[in-house]
Amino acid sequence: MYLKKKLVFVLAIVTYLILVSCETSTNYQTKSNVTNKQIKIDTQKKINSNISSITSQETKGISQSKTLNVGLMLPLSGEHYQIGQSLLNSVQLAITKTGNKKIVFHLIDTGNDEKLLTDIYELLEQDMNIFIGPIFSNKVRQIKEIINDKNIPIISLSNNSNLKDKGLYIFGLTLEDEINELLNFSYKNNLKKYAVILPKNEFGIRVEKELNKFKSINDLSSFKFIFYNTNSPDFYAVSKNISNYEERKMNLENKIKSLEKENSEIAKKELKKLKKLDTFGELNFEAIIIFAQNFKEVSNFSTILPYYDVDPKKIQFIGNSVWYKSQALKEPGMANGYFTSLDLKNRKIFEESYISVFDSKPHALATLTYDIVGLISSLHGEENSFTVNKLYNSQGFVGIDGWFRILPDGKVLRKPKIYRINNKNFNLLN
Repeated sequence: MYLKKKLVFVLAIVTYLILVSCETSTNYQTKSNVTNKQIKIDTQKKINSNISSITSQETKGISQSKTLNVGLMLPLSGEHYQIGQSLLNSVQLAITKTGNKKIVFHLIDTGNDEKLLTDIYELLEQDMNIFIGPIFSNKVRQIKEIINDKNIPIISLSNNSNLKDKGLYIFGLTLEDEINELLNFSYKNNLKKYAVILPKNEFGIRVEKELNKFKSINDLSSFKFIFYNTNSPDFYAVSKNISNYEERKMNLENKIKSLEKENSEIAKKELKKLKKLDTFGELNFEAIIIFAQNFKEVSNFSTILPYYDVDPKKIQFIGNSVWYKSQALKEPGMANGYFTSLDLKNRKIFEESYISVFDSKPHALATLTYDIVGLISSLHGEENSFTVNKLYNSQGFVGIDGWFRILPDGKVLRKPKIYRINNKNFNLLN
């Protein structure tokens, strides 16, 4: 069974290498077999000992001056510990795959608020070269000033572009990249009138700002924004509001009354059709953008909107990377909708490889740590040590998540792909 799993993994990796080697000369992936198994992490003591077991034997005999010290900030306890464990597993895959013996990882558990700052200060007393993480915006803000003051680069796994700064890089897929890709694609397909469903929070405000920015420089007729309460969203009220349901229902009643007065054969035929409808009149938008907080909310909106005559066969449903869930293929309301995502083909290969080693599915963010650790590992070679300037390659890099380019101001440019949900598949459009 083990040999079978190992064979599947090797084949998957070879397939991936063939795929990405065709895309750019700056690809940093190298061929290697993965033999390590999942490390269980329960306490801070175990965190320290486990990370040592990854690095201490591999770095034996290598001078300290050649060692790259990487601070890895992940939630390894608390509410999001499973995310942290998955990202840590992915780090192990990346470092084993590249075979680099000159990198030592120092773990900080961002899930432990009581020890977080103390652990960071203790780590800063050592000769740290770079930090990877945290994931969540509040944690990034919490540690930003402390680490930036030491002039040590931080590659955050957040997607909040508001946090970017010199020395602080936002490695997740940003809202700006998603919106620009979606709207440019939609604009080329002559969609100019939009309804938009957004959460009433910082994220929703940022989406509204970006959409209005795009509208101001392009020939778009209108955006109709509807915000929902994130604590107790009323999906029916929002759907009813955005579809002008009451007004269109009244239009239907008035139209029926008018035709009944005519008492002609033509009027009778039209009445027969109208009495099967719930509303009368066209919607004042051609597409509806649903940027919800999570897939469950997207599912609720896509299910309820058709009841208020927002027909996905007539109105184009559009979303972001939250839409990428296997459940989306079973949702009738999401059929024919399209959304942005990082490279699904490569991610599928990564997922199969990860499962073959850890017997569980990786978290959606696991490819981020895989890509950035793989990149840093390749930049810290036998002869040349890692420097932050090596991140600023003008051609960019290609990893599991596709092409990306890191800029000195903290922005990480990406080109997300667009997929349509059709025939129970995710079909690439751009």
